[in-house]
Amino acid sequence: MNLLLPRLSLLLSVFVFVSPCVLATDTVGKAEAAADPEWTAFQRAMQPAPSAKDTDYAGRIRWGMNFVQGVLTTGQNFYDRHPTDPRRWDCVMQMVKQFGSWTGGINGREDGKKAANAVFSEAARAQWAIKLQALRVAAIAATDISETNRLILEQEALVGLRNVAAQAAPNERVAALAAVKAEVDRLAAKYPDEPLMGSLASGYIKSMERAGATREETQAQWAAFAAYPGTALANAAPAGAREAAARQQLGERAKRPIELAFTAVDGRKVDLRELRGKVVLVEFWATWCAPCKEEIPNIKKLYAAYHAKGFEVVGITLENARLADADTPVEREQKLAKAQQVLVDFTAKQEMPWPQYFDGKYRQNTIAVDYLINAIPAMFLIGKDGRIITTHARGPQLEAAVIAALGL
Repeated sequence: MNLLLPRLSLLLSVFVFVSPCVLATDTVGKAEAAADPEWTAFQRAMQPAPSAKDTDYAGRIRWGMNFVQGVLTTGQNFYDRHPTDPRRWDCVMQMVKQFGSWTGGINGREDGKKAANAVFSEAARAQWAIKLQALRVAAIAATDISETNRLILEQEALVGLRNVAAQAAPNERVAALAAVKAEVDRLAAKYPDEPLMGSLASGYIKSMERAGATREETQAQWAAFAAYPGTALANAAPAGAREAAARQQLGERAKRPIELAFTAVDGRKVDLRELRGKVVLVEFWATWCAPCKEEIPNIKKLYAAYHAKGFEVVGITLENARLADADTPVEREQKLAKAQQVLVDFTAKQEMPWPQYFDGKYRQNTIAVDYLINAIPAMFLIGKDGRIITTHARGPQLEAAVIAALGL
């Protein structure tokens, strides 16, 4: 975010009295102007060329490590050279965020670790983790950081507590959830008007749901949040309560055979009721989604190996036709046709023979909204009885789940 203050243009002469406050403002302006080259370098690091990001998993990790290194080095340079410029906290926030986003998951796969270490060694990452923790602590204590950035940096403890609660044994869940709730309450008291608090409260509600909370319990908690001081939770509560109810309704639906029918882009009629007795993978994905594209070879392998044995795949594509309310009917049709052709060309090139649902609505894809999809790829493996077996299996885990569902 560019936080450049407006500059004052002063026309001074020997007969003009310059007040101390004007001099102070001018000094700030000059200091920020001097910092502009480093700030520009940081902004450029935040917007690198796509390069090999979308090729494969290892290529994306290499791209990510180079990206993180650029953010870290230019951000640290700005922080060191301009210790009084408030924009240094924007650098710190992005340094912490991007480092965590790109390094947090690479240890789960050997090819990811190898690709990462080739660019950004494990020892170097460990040193940066220590530096970033110190910068995070300094930022939270600073007097010239925005409240939004402060809360973003301070929520780390809450995220950790939620992870502990998600993995807690049944006899430990009550205490784990109490710790999460206590941290939500602390942050809500400190940041009563920060909109991000709505998301943090929603995270606690999801922790409750994972621990087995009933609809009545989650609705009661949202009602309690709505009564907290400030505007953040009061504003978030109505939508949060509706989303919680919808998630629980979806959970109830998952206990019954899934009902899904549509006409695919190639004209095929798809109806899951007619696929009873088969194992079906319903994948929510898009051609613009790099992780989705990484999963394609795995799905193709499974389709080739098990299609003849009763395995089907159905694609729900969140393609973005960039529709706008102001579009004329002709413009809308042209946009939809263009986006659909991108999908058709992509699936043909990738040799993906299974049917695809398309409506061009991007994240408002009708089926995705109905199933509360907020991240892709999302993969529903449906058993022979039409009920969802799992929504989390990918890679080797997906093959194991398919084999088990087919009874092989």
